[in-house]
Amino acid sequence: MNPNPQESQPPASSPTKDGESSKNVRVCSKNVNKNVFMALVLCTLYGMADNLWSGTVFVAYLKLINGGENAAVGYVEGANGISGLFTALPIGYLADKYPRSRIIKFGGVALILTAVAHSSVMFYVGDAVPEDQDKVDFSLYLFLGVMTLWGAAGGVVNGPVQALYADSTPEGERTRYYVYLFASYMLSSCVGPLLSIFLFLYWGDEWTVEDLKNVTLVGMGLEVVAAMTMFFFDDKNALKERGEEEAETEPEREEGAEMEAEEVEEPLLQTPDEELSPKEASLRKRRRYIPYYMFASDLIVSLGSGMTVKFFPVFFKDDCDLSPVNVQIIYLIVPLLMVLCSDMASRLSKVFGRVQTILLVKALGLSFLYAIIFKVDYLKHEPFLLVPLYVLRTSLMNSTYPMQESILMDFVPKKERARWKSLESVSQFGWCGSAVLGGLLADRFDYTFTFLITAIVQSVGTLMCVVLIPLVPRSEKSLAEDRKSEALARKSKGSRGSLSEPLLSDEEADSSRMSGVV
Repeated sequence: MNPNPQESQPPASSPTKDGESSKNVRVCSKNVNKNVFMALVLCTLYGMADNLWSGTVFVAYLKLINGGENAAVGYVEGANGISGLFTALPIGYLADKYPRSRIIKFGGVALILTAVAHSSVMFYVGDAVPEDQDKVDFSLYLFLGVMTLWGAAGGVVNGPVQALYADSTPEGERTRYYVYLFASYMLSSCVGPLLSIFLFLYWGDEWTVEDLKNVTLVGMGLEVVAAMTMFFFDDKNALKERGEEEAETEPEREEGAEMEAEEVEEPLLQTPDEELSPKEASLRKRRRYIPYYMFASDLIVSLGSGMTVKFFPVFFKDDCDLSPVNVQIIYLIVPLLMVLCSDMASRLSKVFGRVQTILLVKALGLSFLYAIIFKVDYLKHEPFLLVPLYVLRTSLMNSTYPMQESILMDFVPKKERARWKSLESVSQFGWCGSAVLGGLLADRFDYTFTFLITAIVQSVGTLMCVVLIPLVPRSEKSLAEDRKSEALARKSKGSRGSLSEPLLSDEEADSSRMSGVV
C-alpha cells in the first residue's frame, strides 16, 4: 500500500491573490491535500477515542450499573440512533447549502460539549450503583440524553467531513483514498483497546464499575483532542470535478444564453437521451438508482449488525468467561485484520470488479458467523477456535467499506454528497434500533438466537447488491476517462449546460465495455 494518500496530486499551488494558503501540505516530502490530511488525522484520533470507550468498556459499564440487564444497553444505543435519525438529514442539507467546513467546525464544538456532558454524568453516578436503585434509574435517563448528543455530534463526522473528503479526492481513484481513510480509522482502533489493556492492568484486570468509569473518562479526553482537528477544514481546498474544470476552460457566453442554460439546467457531461441507443438510455436510467440500492442494502445489513455488535463483548464475558484484557486483545486484533482484508479486497476489485468483490467477501464473512452459531456449544469452551472465527467474520464483513463508499461517491452529484453521507446516520438508527431488540432477545432467549437473526438479516442485505453487478463498471478508472472523453466531445460540438449534476450518469458512452456485461 502506498503510504502517501496524495502522491498523484500536482505540486502545492502558490498562494492565491487573496493570500490564501495552498491546497496541499508537505508530509514526509510529499504533497497532501489539506482536507485529506485533516480527515485522516481526525479519523485516527476519533478511532482511538471511540474504540477506547464506546465498545466493550461502556457496554460493560452500563450492564453492571443496571444489574446485569442487556436491555439497558439496547435502550441507550437506541437513543443514540434516534438522535442520528432526526439530525442526519438537516446536517447534510446544511452542509450542501453552506460551506461544509463551517458545519464541521460547529460539529467540533458539539463534540467537545458532549464529551464534557458524558464525563459529568459519570462523575455524578460514581460507584454508588447498583446498590442505590434511585440513582441507577436516574442515571439511565441521563445516559439516554448524553447518547442523544453523541448521535447529533457524530453525524457531522459521518456526513460533512466525509463529503468534504470526497470533494478533495480525484475521480477514478476514490477506492484507494477510502482505503487510506479506512486504514487510518482501523489502525487507530487498535490503539484504543491497547491503551485500555494497559489501563486495566494498572487498575486491576476486573469488571468493576470504578475501573470501567476511569477508562471511559480517558476516552472522553481523547474525544476532545479529536474534536480540535475539526476546526482546520476548508472548502477552498477541495478539488474541482471534471465538469467544473471543463466549464472554466469554456469561453464566456452571452448573458442571455447563460441565463437560458441555467434555466434548462442540463448536466454538462450528459449526452442527450435521443443521441443514445435504447440499451444505453436504459442503462443510464437504471444507474440513477445505484445510491438507493446501496443505501437499502447497507440499512438492512446495519439492522442485523445492531442486534449483536454490542453484545459480542458481553457474550465473551458471560458465556466464555474471558477477562477484560482478553476481550480487549480481541478488539486489538480485529482492526489490524480489517485493514489487511480491506487492502486485499481492494486489490481483488481491480480484477473482478467492486460489486463482485463485495459479494464474495461478505459471503465468506457470513459463513464464519454461521459456523459460530451452529457450533456455539462447543466453541464457547474453546476460545482458541471461537476467537479466530469471530475475528475473521468481523474483519471480512467490514473490509468492503472503501469499495462501497467509492461507488456511492462516483454516482452521487457533488452538490448532494453531504446529504447522502448523512443518510448513514439513518442506517445507524436502524443499527441502534435493532440493538434494543437484540438486548430484549438476549434476555429472553440467549446470545446465539440473536446471532442467528443477525446472520439471516445480513444475508438478505448482502444479496441485494446482486442487482448492482450490471450497473457498476468493473474498471473504476474508466468512469473518469469516459467523463473526460464525453466532455471533450460535447465541447467540440459547442454544447452548453450547467454544472448541476456532473456525476450522476455521464459515463455511458460505451456501456458494454464499462459495465463488463456479457
